[in-house]
Amino acid sequence: MTSTDSTKIKPKVHDLSTFKQIMESRSHPLDMLREAISNMMAPEVKASELKIQHYSHPEHNASFILKDDGIGMTYTEDTDNPGRLDRFIGLAFSRAAGLEADYWGWKGLGSKLMLNCNKLVLETWTGNNKDKFIILNIINPRNSLLSEPPLAPDYYLTQRESLPSDTKGTKIEVLGYDGGQKMYSIDEIERYLYWNTAVGITKEINHKPRISLKVNSEEKELEIGYKFITPQFLLDGKNDWRTVVIGEPISKSNKVVIDGNDKEINVTLKGGFTLDTGKFGLSPHRYNTGLRLSVKGIPYFQFPFYEYKGKKFQQYKDLCSFVVECDEIESKLNLDRSNISNQMGDDPAVKAFRKLTSKCFDEFTESSSYKEFEKNRKKEDERNKAAAVRKRQSALSKPDQEYACIESNGEIKLIHRVPDKSEMHTLCIFWKLEALGKLPFENFITWEHTKKDGIDVIASFQIDDESSLENFVPVEFEATFENYINHGHNPKQTKCIICWEINNKAVLRKIKDYLFYYDVDDTSIPVYEIKSFPEIRIHKYSEVS
Repeated sequence: MTSTDSTKIKPKVHDLSTFKQIMESRSHPLDMLREAISNMMAPEVKASELKIQHYSHPEHNASFILKDDGIGMTYTEDTDNPGRLDRFIGLAFSRAAGLEADYWGWKGLGSKLMLNCNKLVLETWTGNNKDKFIILNIINPRNSLLSEPPLAPDYYLTQRESLPSDTKGTKIEVLGYDGGQKMYSIDEIERYLYWNTAVGITKEINHKPRISLKVNSEEKELEIGYKFITPQFLLDGKNDWRTVVIGEPISKSNKVVIDGNDKEINVTLKGGFTLDTGKFGLSPHRYNTGLRLSVKGIPYFQFPFYEYKGKKFQQYKDLCSFVVECDEIESKLNLDRSNISNQMGDDPAVKAFRKLTSKCFDEFTESSSYKEFEKNRKKEDERNKAAAVRKRQSALSKPDQEYACIESNGEIKLIHRVPDKSEMHTLCIFWKLEALGKLPFENFITWEHTKKDGIDVIASFQIDDESSLENFVPVEFEATFENYINHGHNPKQTKCIICWEINNKAVLRKIKDYLFYYDVDDTSIPVYEIKSFPEIRIHKYSEVS
């Protein structure tokens, strides 16, 4: 018999490779600020003031300074009892690892985003004279970790006795962030902070430190709290129906079985929608529309709106600003907290979350404010349609409005208004002339028209009695001949071009006043200009009314 030995082993982690992957795992370049603020604003830090500064460093260019007056950091070098600086330097010291952590510290990975810089300088002190004042320098972390293979940056830790001039808290200088290549405006950073970080927290919190943001010489204080849509009022004091807000947050819950244990999933929907998006600065380009997921109050990212809103809520995404809160989904977030892992899979917690969110939207559609909006929106749509018709009627009856007409034997027969860059108007005029037998062709029959990509019409035509019949061939219609070239049509797939007018006839070979040839790619295509057809005349409304 062969003897077999079993040995207990531990998996090894290549820390540098992991650091590199975390540093590169971000959905937005400013995600570093999101994680830094989560650390600084955590209730456990007890900071009364936070300062965020963005400036151009004389050596490293675009840089950040992050400062708080909280409890500071300690360094223990004990993995079983890590200090705050141990957690900052190390990897995955968090609740996910079974350790005690701050309110928002789930994975213990966020601080690694700060390593995407040319140099990091950290100064910290607890305010206790028994504790050392600590200075940490990390040299060239970005280039070291992004190299192939990744190299370890140089870490220099200095500990000294505290001085009377030292202040409690932590200051982190992130010099040459992201290579120092991009300077952000104060509006760009403020917008990101409110829509993606704890500065825009969606829940009420007891601990609200003062937060100041400074970009170069411009500075402002930021009021903590999400920028929700708020009710709007008319001059008579009544609610403006164009803005609809969830008054009392809508909450749903359900129990699911995970690994044999019952777990309750709680979902709360907040926010609203508005036709007056400019009042709230809503724009898809600002990433502040649709639906955002908030975990423990932090609005992390946008959800695919139409997959979560249910079937009853019918408003367009870019009119909406909703937040769905669900703390139980925290463990399901992916590495950079930009989405839910396995979002479309069979995870019971995720599936329950999706269904509960849809139910919240369904309940919202039953509210009186939503139903009132639907009623008023339909009325406004009808009024707008009527106004649009009146506007068209007014334009058509202006004395100088031009019309294409047939003039024969002293009689003027109105065909259609002159096309205004409209291919459909061109087709309309041509088809009326075809029906009246007024086309300068020996024969022409329209068999089919399509709005789809490709040539507009399939037709049969004969130019004159000496020409052969072109049967079931592609004919392209344009308002102007130049559009045919601009649209990139293939000349070899076109047997005839019909347009209202030709702006530059010099590029064509003239046969008659209304008939030209376009010679291109060893192909000659007949080009007809409708406005020059023999019996076509252009008259103003005042002449034909």
